[in-house]
Order: sequence, then structure tokens, then C-alpha cells
Amino acid sequence: MPVVADVRYLNADWRDRTETPVVGDRDSRRANTSKHAVEIRDARGGLADGELNLDVNGFALLRHDSAVRDFRDDDQVRRIYYPEIVSLAKRTTGATEVVITQHLVRTEDTSDFNRAYARFLHCDYTLDDPRAMAERALARRDLNINDYSTSEFAWFNSWQPFDHPVERNPLAVVDASTVKAEDVLDYYYTGHGQKGKSAMPLCDPGHRFYYVRRMQTDELLLIKQLDTRRGLSKVCPHTSFDDPTSADDALPRRSIEVRMMAVFG
Repeated sequence: MPVVADVRYLNADWRDRTETPVVGDRDSRRANTSKHAVEIRDARGGLADGELNLDVNGFALLRHDSAVRDFRDDDQVRRIYYPEIVSLAKRTTGATEVVITQHLVRTEDTSDFNRAYARFLHCDYTLDDPRAMAERALARRDLNINDYSTSEFAWFNSWQPFDHPVERNPLAVVDASTVKAEDVLDYYYTGHGQKGKSAMPLCDPGHRFYYVRRMQTDELLLIKQLDTRRGLSKVCPHTSFDDPTSADDALPRRSIEVRMMAVFG
């Protein structure tokens, strides 16, 4: 059965404003987003029978039993988890190369806005000019852009719980096939002394929401964030939400998110 929960969308008035909103703490989040009640379906059945898939709907559920024993240890994550994710992403997407850009560990600790649960619908990149963004990512790694002149690019997140299954604050995604690009607006996400441009959707009653109920620690969501390839879904907005079916004594969710760029051709 679906659950009904509140999610935060970008405020509707931003569609007609000339400036770009900024979100970087709780106050700016509350000022620039509003809660909307939505129905969130369990995606397990649709993913299992192929009704939902990465190319069309923007997300996939994969099995991954990591060799990492402490996801708070950045060295272990980079040394062990990064190669695991690269291999998994290549196998799943058919990419010829996968470049990991960063990872984030999110827990119940609310002292750091940037590492607490993300409680508003967002995409991790601006949708403007993804090819230029790919070229900048290649240049930062001293790769010859000319070698990639015929390549296509897609950006993905992997999202996996650790320590215990997800009992509270699961991740909801918006079916990419229901997202209109013109309804996804840029905003500046600030944190750790940096200011980067990302994107956030405006509310649309046509959005279909999904989550994977009680995700296990050997399960991983692969979520599309941007794609230069024609005919495929472009972006899958996502957010944490309060599951009304969670028990009062449910354990807090702990998860690791890896962001990556995939190269095709």
C-alpha cells in the first residue's frame, strides 16, 4: 500500500523571479520550499517485474554486498567502495568509463546541515549544458577533451543504507518520466564554504513518487541525475521523508551516497 507523506518543493513564486534561490541551512530551506502531501508507492514490485527501470523512470534497485566495514572511514570508502561502485555502475549502465566525484554519509546527526538527511526535493546538478559540465569534469582530471568529442555522458548517484535496514527516513524519488524539464529550476546550494548550482522541481500533481520499503544493507539504489543521451530520462529528483508507518522506536537511517559521471562510447 502507498503511504502519504509531506515533501518539500521549491516555492511556486520562483518560476517568475529573476534571481536564483539559495538553500544552505534550515532557515533558507524553510524560506524557499513548501510542504506538499504526496502519495509514495513501494517500487519493489515494479522494479522486480521490469515495469520500472533506470532508462525510463530514472532509478534501479541493485544487490551489492560491500567489503567495507566502516562507512565513516573515508579511506576505506575511497579504497574499497569506490572501485566496487565503478564496477557496479559499468555493469548496470554499459558505460565505458565511470568517474566518481564525491561521496556523502548521511546519518541522524543534525548538527551539520550538509550531512543530515536532505529534506527537500532536489537534483544534484543544474540541467543547463551538461556537455560543458562533462568537459569541465574531464579537464579537472587532466583528460584530453578531444578524446571524448563523440562520447555521451550521464550522472548517477548510488544510495545504500549501512549499519541496519532502513526503518526511518527512507529516500523517495520522483519517476523521471513524470518530470518536465521546464519545471526544474536552478538554485544555489551552499555549504562547507562553497556555492554550487543545483536544481529543484516545482510542484506538479502529475509527479509519481516511489520508495523502496525497508531497504536492506545489501541493496543499493542507482538514481539518474542528468543524461546527454537522446530518448532517455533526464533527471530523478529525490528527498528524505518521514514514513508514517515507521515505529516510534525505529532506528535512524544511515546511508552512503556516491556521485559519479558515466561515459558512453
